Amino acid sequence: MARIIKFFETTLRDGEQTPGINYFAEEKLEIARALADMGFDTLDCGFAISGEPEFEAIRLIARNVENAEICSIARCYPDDIDRAWESVKDAAQSAIHPFISTSPLHREVKLGKTRAEVLEMARTAVARGRGYTANVDFALEDTTRTEHDFILEVVGAVMREGVRFVSLCDTVGYALPWEFGALVDDVRREYPEARISAHCHDDLGLAVANALTALQHGAERVDTCFNGLGERAGNAATEDVVMALRTRHDDLGLDVRVDTTKIVPTSRLIARLSGMQPQWTKSIVGANAFAHGGGIHQDGVLKDARTYEIMRPADIGLPDADHRMYVGKLSGRAALNAQLHELGYDLAPDQLRRAFTLVKNMLGKKKTLEEMDLRHCAEAAINPTAAVEALTSEAATAGE
Repeated sequence: MARIIKFFETTLRDGEQTPGINYFAEEKLEIARALADMGFDTLDCGFAISGEPEFEAIRLIARNVENAEICSIARCYPDDIDRAWESVKDAAQSAIHPFISTSPLHREVKLGKTRAEVLEMARTAVARGRGYTANVDFALEDTTRTEHDFILEVVGAVMREGVRFVSLCDTVGYALPWEFGALVDDVRREYPEARISAHCHDDLGLAVANALTALQHGAERVDTCFNGLGERAGNAATEDVVMALRTRHDDLGLDVRVDTTKIVPTSRLIARLSGMQPQWTKSIVGANAFAHGGGIHQDGVLKDARTYEIMRPADIGLPDADHRMYVGKLSGRAALNAQLHELGYDLAPDQLRRAFTLVKNMLGKKKTLEEMDLRHCAEAAINPTAAVEALTSEAATAGE
């Protein structure tokens, strides 16, 4: 039986740290409801100590979303821990998530703290949080640039205080997958009872690969953001991790309890409220994720979508027939015929050949064709004499 992976969905917190994004409280609530309805376990809703509007937004979610755990993050300071708890305490399910930088660079430059001081701050933060709730998780910021022995020391300290999940963070997207997998192995070897969450950023384009590798090596939970939002190049994309696990669950021995048919509606909601659309070629939710431009590919998909698509559009909330055929200079007759058929034309073979020639000629002058262009080519192919007469008439009129 496949092992079910948990999610620490951080669109509302790390996703909002994307430069240029600013959610209002009601917008955060709308997104939180959508994420909870999909079945995500824990929603990372914000940083309560950062200001009154953020505190109130988290508390609004806590009081109105019952079907997911509501979490606030906190630095390892007493006031942060207290404020985080105040923001989530009214939730049906609540959690708090202290964090601290552990790498030498961060300790020296950001914190001005020694190893011993950081260790004690981590320990006391978890202990204080445990005074409020058993659902206290802890993140080692910049784990992947931290001394190996110090990682184990911090993990041991917070575990002795009763931490629930330990988040190993590739905060700057520095790790390679085999390195991240080895890190998870080392922590689990030293602390077999540790429950590990993987927090991965995409600076080298490896966030999803690192997250999946961590899960393969025994991590139980993964931190993700919808549409790959997040600081700099973003976090591991929620939709990518979910569909990788679902599509390859037999091979990975891992699966999700998430309603994948709500991926596209949720992605579009977040894109609308954030003002940031996924790039066209973004996996899963990009506008071109199920689009085909090459003639050989188009012909294959029209015969059987499985030839070039490893999941169905319906699996992520698109109409099952939503295989977009773009007629371009590399397209073949099969794609053109399919596109014209959608426009109401049923061309004979010789008519299709003429239409195809007209389309190719037109694409020598225009980068993309509009519906009117395709209709013109179809009409000209059906009645070439009328098309020539129309063009002659237009030319004569222009010359008057």
